[in-house]
Amino acid sequence: MYKIIVSLLIAFFLPVIITPFLIKIQQKYHIGQKIRQEGPDLHQHKMGTPTMGGLAIFFSIALALLFYRPDDNTVYVVFLLLCAFGFVGFLDDFMKFYRGRSLGLKARTKLIMQFIICVFFLLWFFRNGTVNQTIIVPFIKENLYLSQATYIPFVALVFISATNAVNLTDGLDGLATGLMIIALLAFAVIAFAQERSNLGIFSLIMLLTCAGFLIYNFHPAKIFLGDVGSLGLGGALAGIAILTGTEIFLIIIGGVFVIETLSVIIQVLSIQIRQKPVFRMSPLHHHFELLNWQEVHIVLLFWGIGLLLFLIGMIAYPFY
Repeated sequence: MYKIIVSLLIAFFLPVIITPFLIKIQQKYHIGQKIRQEGPDLHQHKMGTPTMGGLAIFFSIALALLFYRPDDNTVYVVFLLLCAFGFVGFLDDFMKFYRGRSLGLKARTKLIMQFIICVFFLLWFFRNGTVNQTIIVPFIKENLYLSQATYIPFVALVFISATNAVNLTDGLDGLATGLMIIALLAFAVIAFAQERSNLGIFSLIMLLTCAGFLIYNFHPAKIFLGDVGSLGLGGALAGIAILTGTEIFLIIIGGVFVIETLSVIIQVLSIQIRQKPVFRMSPLHHHFELLNWQEVHIVLLFWGIGLLLFLIGMIAYPFY
């Protein structure tokens, strides 16, 4: 119990301590956010704000995990997923800084790198006899079992969808970080309910690290997650969902991420088919901005929806 408590304290307080140093380093070397030209004019004041805050999160999680040292391979696999997808995001952030513009890696390059990570995860997955291809279905007592031929593309879809959904949502101060905290709380509860305490504690470690980082990420943000943070956290969240067999619950609990992604898809299809947009701008949070909503109000609204979806997910889960 002592190790658990100290690990959780490290997880929260370490990002509180080290994030200001990361901010100062980026300010010293003029490393900051590049704003998309097609983005809302309201965001121009954020130009140059330090980014890549995910590095502080990863470092804090790593030290908390080093102190905790659980005897559970699945925890280390989730941490590796966090780092692997985070590395893709880091390369994307670095290319933006190097090129001095808002575009980093090509979309195809990022997709290929994410797919390679999925392949390595699946290789481990099928060599490990403690996991299976069973999926828990919300509101239904009986589980769903997928064949290997169906399960492999399904897992790849979960990873790529989750990482990019979190990345798309990370457009307002604290929005993605707060939603990640809510989602991690839900999956921590699920992990404990499945008697996978190590995975539950690791979820709490990630949650508290995000909470410590949110102090600097909430409006007005002093630092952003960056792609390194959003892709990494999205990959880890997807990994926890897959390992607990709750991939479908990810759609409910992470519903705001899903809505944000769908808004982009709907916008693109509408423009291609109807030559007219549905929203003033996508993802959806930009639509509200252009309706003259205050940024803080949009974030609080989306957090509130996230909490409601959290409750729905908990009701839908068969705890008995």
